Amino acid sequence: MSEKNLLYANVGCVILLGVLLFLSLVTAEADATQQVMILISEIIGGITLVVAILSLYYIKSDQKYLPLSILCFLAPWLLYGIGYEVGFDASTPHTWIWFISLYMLLIAGFIFIRIGYKKVEGHYKLVSVFLLFINAIFFVYLIFIQIWWSIPFLNR
Repeated sequence: MSEKNLLYANVGCVILLGVLLFLSLVTAEADATQQVMILISEIIGGITLVVAILSLYYIKSDQKYLPLSILCFLAPWLLYGIGYEVGFDASTPHTWIWFISLYMLLIAGFIFIRIGYKKVEGHYKLVSVFLLFINAIFFVYLIFIQIWWSIPFLNR
């Protein structure tokens, strides 16, 4: 595959993953539907991860920072997905370790995506902006969840 095709595959996978993540949040009220949307999001996220790794290997120009940005975007989502599948909730002991590692991955991701934004050329810069926006929303969501789980009158 050419560099252009790999970049298009990366952009397509990220857009599809973003749409599915949005749909999994929108369907939070219907429990069975949300389970299916999360499963589909995890599958597409795995495909996106594989495409980004392959692109990082095959792209030799400065455009390789696009798949690197995608990998930095996916790292906290991967950890969050693992925590979701394991069953972390407010009653799980030592959830602060999970939150601290998520915060560190998100902050490192912000830094690397920002570096990638400066290096990527053309209209692919929009992907980096999209990734920063989604991770910023995820950061605020995590802060809200951590505060909610720390409310003392919610008996564990």
